[in-house]
Amino acid sequence: MKVFDVTDPENVVLTDSMQMDARRINDVKIHPNNRLAIVTREGASNRKNGIMILDLSTPSRPTLLSEYTDTVTGGVHNTWIDGASELVYAVHNGTRDIHIIDISDPRNPKEVGRWGLDKENKSLHDIIIQDGYAYLSYWNDGLVILDVGAGTHRGTPRTPTFVSQIVFETGNTHVAWRHGKYVFVGDEIFPPQWDPDQPIEATGYIHVVDVSDMDNPVEVGRYEVPEAGAHNVWVDDDKLYVGYYQGGLRVVDISGELRGDLYRQGREISSYKTTDSVTTTPNWPMTWGAQIFKGNIYTSDLNSGLWIVKLVDRVMP
Repeated sequence: MKVFDVTDPENVVLTDSMQMDARRINDVKIHPNNRLAIVTREGASNRKNGIMILDLSTPSRPTLLSEYTDTVTGGVHNTWIDGASELVYAVHNGTRDIHIIDISDPRNPKEVGRWGLDKENKSLHDIIIQDGYAYLSYWNDGLVILDVGAGTHRGTPRTPTFVSQIVFETGNTHVAWRHGKYVFVGDEIFPPQWDPDQPIEATGYIHVVDVSDMDNPVEVGRYEVPEAGAHNVWVDDDKLYVGYYQGGLRVVDISGELRGDLYRQGREISSYKTTDSVTTTPNWPMTWGAQIFKGNIYTSDLNSGLWIVKLVDRVMP
């Protein structure tokens, strides 16, 4: 895991690099108090994966506080931190369930709850929690919504309860983000035989789901870039930021009422291809996602690393 100082976004400085026993570190989340980080681990040499908890007292030089592997040795793909309750919701590759881990004592984390679909053949990929509801991206079982403290279905942060579910014909439900009365849900679809050293023709798009009635979510629209595939999303100021793999970074206006095909309606504000002639796959972006920080867009690419760009108003001639 690498740590960069982005105080000056035009002069990024590498401040630290932490070597971890893992084939893949897929997710890094920062606690709302900015003092802790949760790092997921997959493919450890000793087969004890799970999460690592880092001390960010000196942000430029994180240190390891503890590890939690007891019930998540099969690997953790993604997490979400509930800072108010001092809980980490971990997507476990083994059980395909959400494991709820108490980090109130970050040196001694412990599991205090668990929730999963009651079926054998399932695959859980991601979780996000907003306003007391958890949105689980359950691959071919679609989007699953839980009450984790909203109270509408008697759920609590440690004992989630089922609210509703919507399944998509495309399957491969990979990521979700709630904004207003809509949840933006992304597919992730790779071709059957893909080669990481060659251009990858990903597909999949963003589903727009109306959750005005939480018990009855309804798909009302889509954002689909032709000949490209969606990945991670972020929402800020009525704008949807999508890492759209070979389609690059996309920014979409999601203000007002949303219905139908947002791409064909011209709601796309801007796009940026995160590639050049010297990347590992030249001139072929694989934009992973985007996050907004102090007015800049930090977007990562599988083939070329971290890009920092800024959305500016167009100057009309």
